[in-house]
Amino acid sequence: MLATQQNGKKPKLLIASIILNIFLVGCLAGGAYHLFWSDHATFGKNHAKNQTGLRFAAENLSDEQQERFRDSLRQTRRNARPIIMQGIEARRHLHELLKAPTFDRVAISAAVAKVRESDVAVRIEMEENLIKFAETLTTDERIKLAEGLANKGPLRERIVPLN
Repeated sequence: MLATQQNGKKPKLLIASIILNIFLVGCLAGGAYHLFWSDHATFGKNHAKNQTGLRFAAENLSDEQQERFRDSLRQTRRNARPIIMQGIEARRHLHELLKAPTFDRVAISAAVAKVRESDVAVRIEMEENLIKFAETLTTDERIKLAEGLANKGPLRERIVPLN
C-alpha cells in the first residue's frame, strides 16, 4: 500500500516541477531581454542617457574632457566637504526643532537660514568650478557643454505644474 501512495505522488510532483521550471525559465528569459535588448535597460550607457545632473552635462565632450570635468567636480566636493557637513548638521538640527513639542519660530528660522547658507555656499563652489572648466574649452566644446547643461544639467527647463 505504501508503494501505491508513492506512485500516486510522483505524477503530481513531476507536474509541479515542470511548472516551476517553466516559470523560472520565463523569468530568466524576461530578465535577459530587459537587460540586453529592451529600450528601458537601466545600466551602462543607457542608464546615463536617462540621468540628469551636473556630471552628465559633459557627456557630449571627449572622454578626456569628461574625465577632467568629473575630476574637477570631485575636487570641488572634497574642498566643500566642511560646508556640506555643516549643511547636513543644520538639517539634522532643523529636523529636531520641527519635532519638538513646542514650536520655536526663531530657532527654526535660524536653522533654515543655516541650511540655506550652506546650500548657497556649495552651489557657489560648484558654479565657480564650472566657470573654470568652461574657460579651458574651445568655442565648439563650450557649445557642447552648454547644450549638455541645458539638457541634463542645472540649465534644463523643468516642467512645473500650474495647479
